[in-house]
Amino acid sequence: MLDKFYKSLIRFFAKFGLKHFSGYLDPIKKEIEQSDLKIVYETYVGKMFLFSFLSAILIFDYMFFLLSFIAKTSISTAIVGAILVGIISFFLVLTIFHSYPFQKITRKKASIEANLPFAVNHMAAIVGGGVPPYLMFKLLQDIKEYGEIAIEAGTIARNVEVFGMDITQAIRQVADTTPSPEFKQILLEIISIIKTGGSLEQFLKNIAKEALFDYKLRRERYLSTLSTYADFYTAVLIAAPLFFVSILSVMSLIGGKIVGMSIPDAMKVGIYGLLPLLNIVFILFLHFTQPPS
Repeated sequence: MLDKFYKSLIRFFAKFGLKHFSGYLDPIKKEIEQSDLKIVYETYVGKMFLFSFLSAILIFDYMFFLLSFIAKTSISTAIVGAILVGIISFFLVLTIFHSYPFQKITRKKASIEANLPFAVNHMAAIVGGGVPPYLMFKLLQDIKEYGEIAIEAGTIARNVEVFGMDITQAIRQVADTTPSPEFKQILLEIISIIKTGGSLEQFLKNIAKEALFDYKLRRERYLSTLSTYADFYTAVLIAAPLFFVSILSVMSLIGGKIVGMSIPDAMKVGIYGLLPLLNIVFILFLHFTQPPS
């Protein structure tokens, strides 16, 4: 009974979302296909709006209780504050759902491009042993170290074994949905070579050399960039704080205030609050700017 009610709610909110927010939702339709979420687009839209409305209602109730019974504000203030926070919660959950497929695609693309030089080199070695392309992908799917490439190879093998596609159709289906332009180009070239009877082994060896060269180049560029980041970190997050602490220590002997705070309090805020926050931001910056590895 509850399961039927839940599914009917999803269908209702899916119709609501597709009717009133089609322009906002159109970009995620292809992203859901590329991200391998294993969910129908309409069902995803229904869940997106269902959980967004539920979060808004729950947050509204919580904030109304907090403002009216804990903070002892007036009923009108509690209602207005709860409505505002509920609206923010609605759009926050909606944004999380909307961006999640894109985040999955980004991680998938990074995994493919990081493992591409090594996977293609392995593919060349397999083909060099006289193995046909279908078995090449079937063998590749069992090597989990290749991340998303192993999953894409498994999809090609599944297309042949389960859906009865020929190898070129199976490869093209994956090429049309993969988020990596480099991997897509390689798959299309493999299709062309299979059809024309060219040397697949030689092609994969050449691609592996180029991909490995690009991989090394990206790592070297990043290492040179890290030296710049290190200089910035030393100047801004080590030397500058020491300099300001020294100045503030001298100023505290004279007296005065900074932004309405006493100098000792300002030093505590900077040391225990601002500096850790800046270090966390710097670490996150390094994490998100490093090339896939």
